Amino acid sequence: MPLPSISTIKTLVITLLIGTVGAYAFDLLELPAAYLSGSMLAVAIWVVAGRKAELPDGLSNFSYIATGALLGAGIDRNSLASLADWPVSLILLGISMIVLLALVRLYLRRIHQFDRDTAILCSVPGALSFVVAVSVEIKADTRRVAVIQTIRLATVMVLIPVIVGYTDVHTPLPDAVPRDMLGWPEIAMVLALSALGVPLGKLMRVPAPFFTGPMIISGALFMTGTVEGAIPAYILYPPLIICGATIGTRFAGSTAPFLISCAKAGIGATTLGLAITSLFAWPTANLLDLPFMQVWLAFAPGGLEAMTVLAFTLDTDPAFVAGHQIIRFLAVSMIVPFMLRKPKLSKTQETPPPTP
Repeated sequence: MPLPSISTIKTLVITLLIGTVGAYAFDLLELPAAYLSGSMLAVAIWVVAGRKAELPDGLSNFSYIATGALLGAGIDRNSLASLADWPVSLILLGISMIVLLALVRLYLRRIHQFDRDTAILCSVPGALSFVVAVSVEIKADTRRVAVIQTIRLATVMVLIPVIVGYTDVHTPLPDAVPRDMLGWPEIAMVLALSALGVPLGKLMRVPAPFFTGPMIISGALFMTGTVEGAIPAYILYPPLIICGATIGTRFAGSTAPFLISCAKAGIGATTLGLAITSLFAWPTANLLDLPFMQVWLAFAPGGLEAMTVLAFTLDTDPAFVAGHQIIRFLAVSMIVPFMLRKPKLSKTQETPPPTP
């Protein structure tokens, strides 16, 4: 492989520096998930202002592997205590998803005059890579789909920490029994073993295999007691900054009028989606006696990686959130192709009338 140019290295360093400054600013404001949300917002503002920001795919993928592995370390035997409640919550999640897809699609078509296929793909919750790939295949407005999906994710990532940071809507779980911190050799071993989850994730065709696969392997190591101990929180900061910066770079190359148009549609659709999921998450949490924030993050129209990170940083059950987000992704991947099928024309519509 050719060595990167000085210009490429300079852009990489500037991107990481901007993301770090944003993360530190959010941390000073004592906002949850500061290193993810702050980095994303700072880099997004930087590229929207016309400045260049870019991260190589290899670095982004490594950050997903590290994040998944470190979040998996927070899963223990108690994390699946609510497993018996999953059938009920999954049923209510499915109903909320159907309502969300119908109403958000209707909103985008009626209020913002989106075409049918673009409106469907923009209404899909938490499946950016999937909907972008589908939009390319069916020749929908791919750029608009990607930007609106990113705006939705960014809105959720910024909005939830702000709400939690400045209200009493969420009460963290009680502190767990303190565990001894792992040393660097043990941490390196966990990361190396967790990386083996990437081909496993690809084989199982799970969403975000660079994140989900390592989280599964790491979670299994800690749940079975193969590895015992805790990983220092500060080790998670660098990969979170890279993850946030990666999301922020997706706004590059967008003109101001296009972004304003997408922002209006994206923020409106996200607000409607959050309202719908809140209406289902609140009774679900009360019915199952679970923390509202845990259920809300499981139902929220955000990406798997971001919602799981928020669950971890907000002291809720990451296994519950990740499990529901994965199952919803699989359901979406089966439902959306049917939604995009063109309605068949009747025989009278198919055959033109004879000319006189």
